[in-house]
Amino acid sequence: MGAVEYKLFINGASARQEQLDQIDEITVDQAVDRAWEARIKIPACVTDDGSWDGEGEPWTQFLTPIRIEVNAGDGSFVPLIDGPVVGYESERSAIPGKSIHTIVVHDDSALMNREASVDVRTGVSDSDLATQLFRTAGLIPDVDTTPSQPERITDVAVQRDTPIRYLRSLARRYRDWHAYVLPGSMAGPSIGCFKRFTTETDGLPEMVLLGADRNIQSFNVNNRSRNRARAGAATLGVDRAPQSSDESPDDATLMGDEVPDDAEPATTFLPPGQSDRVDLTEATRGAAARSGLSLESTGSIVPFCYPAALSPYRCVSVKNSDSAFSTVYLITRVTHRLTRSVYTQSFSVRGNSVSRSSGGATGQQLNAGLNAAFNIQGSIF
Repeated sequence: MGAVEYKLFINGASARQEQLDQIDEITVDQAVDRAWEARIKIPACVTDDGSWDGEGEPWTQFLTPIRIEVNAGDGSFVPLIDGPVVGYESERSAIPGKSIHTIVVHDDSALMNREASVDVRTGVSDSDLATQLFRTAGLIPDVDTTPSQPERITDVAVQRDTPIRYLRSLARRYRDWHAYVLPGSMAGPSIGCFKRFTTETDGLPEMVLLGADRNIQSFNVNNRSRNRARAGAATLGVDRAPQSSDESPDDATLMGDEVPDDAEPATTFLPPGQSDRVDLTEATRGAAARSGLSLESTGSIVPFCYPAALSPYRCVSVKNSDSAFSTVYLITRVTHRLTRSVYTQSFSVRGNSVSRSSGGATGQQLNAGLNAAFNIQGSIF
């Protein structure tokens, strides 16, 4: 595994060395259904004329585009965030070395959350609405086609909010769709997404808890089977005939081999109004699938041992010995921390299934590899 490095771009151009030398720590918090946030900490001191060094520099000003990329050791740089400066925090102390500038950066969804408007559109699907709004904001759309409404009650879509909040409200009606913004492959336009969670891995290295290939420090699983529930709903059709739908989380696409509990799921009913632009069956299916993500886990990476940067909305395979919980999980949150000496990642994941047999290592193999997993050092420089 190679050295860990990071890059900082300001207004689309690489940061100068003197700007990089000022930075003491970068933390990037990425979570589903939320704007991603970076916090760049710069030590501050008083200059000879009584002013604070670095305060008010042009690159720290409101809406300045900032992009952060990291090479976690595999040689490729991956973007952690790309978006505008949205705030500035100032910590001042009489104790030397305790004063800090903190620059706060959000992803480009922040630019879609500044102007609320009222807009009425007719004959446009929700996926077409998402495409239009992302393009208007200057983003590259990555939008899946939303299911059709067989018995459309209304053909009118009314926006009374900022574009990103409106898109998230549209996504919530399907129960398992999501509207979010990802950094692009290069500095410049970000990617606007409107889609369901994936259930497939896409090349992230396997997380391993024990043995010679160990690359995570902890993996703490909570099996919240009580959250799994059938979703039901009923309404009157346009012909006044009653319609109903009932869907089970057991019918969702599984990430692993089988559902985590053989017990019959609980039963819940969706509130009225589910048939307005969203098919009743689609709404109950989405609610049931969402409840099926009953495995919740948190953990952290062994520094310099996992050669990739994690990010939400992706799936990763986990091996924590020969356990049923060694399966595929959806990443829901990652906190990246870059200092002058170490790069760490902590994560939260969710799953809807377990493994019949993970094919984990034997006890002797695990014990033999434990010592090799410790005392590993490296540098991000």
